[in-house]
Amino acid sequence: MKPNEKILAYLQANLNKKIADGNPNPISTWLDGTLIKASAGSITAEFTVREDQCNHAQVLHGGIITTILDEIMGMTLITVEIEHLYVTINLHVDFLFGAKAGEKVTAVSEVYRVGKKIANVEAKLYNAEGKLLAKSTSNLAATSIPMQF
Repeated sequence: MKPNEKILAYLQANLNKKIADGNPNPISTWLDGTLIKASAGSITAEFTVREDQCNHAQVLHGGIITTILDEIMGMTLITVEIEHLYVTINLHVDFLFGAKAGEKVTAVSEVYRVGKKIANVEAKLYNAEGKLLAKSTSNLAATSIPMQF
């Protein structure tokens, strides 16, 4: 995989800033994550769990965990050179432990393969102590929408 130098330069200049800054995806604004690290094929981002993201048991809702992991995997894919945007075609998440409102969680992603039509990506979510809370794999399909930045 060849790095997308333009995207990586932008991400490197925006470390420790909100992901939503300059990101056209509205869900990024709502998730309110902070970019911690970015390299070709990998991103690390931190999120603070909010009460409005928790379920009836007062832990981070599985749908929110899935959204965080899906969003970070999509972001990671553009750190490598691709000709077209990709969309998620399947997503598998294992929920291992919970996180409560006020806790910080960290998502770490990695691109494993980018083919002509399908990309394979993985992401994991950890708590502040480094405990694995959830892990996810996804296949994404190339669209006909050209990659522009």
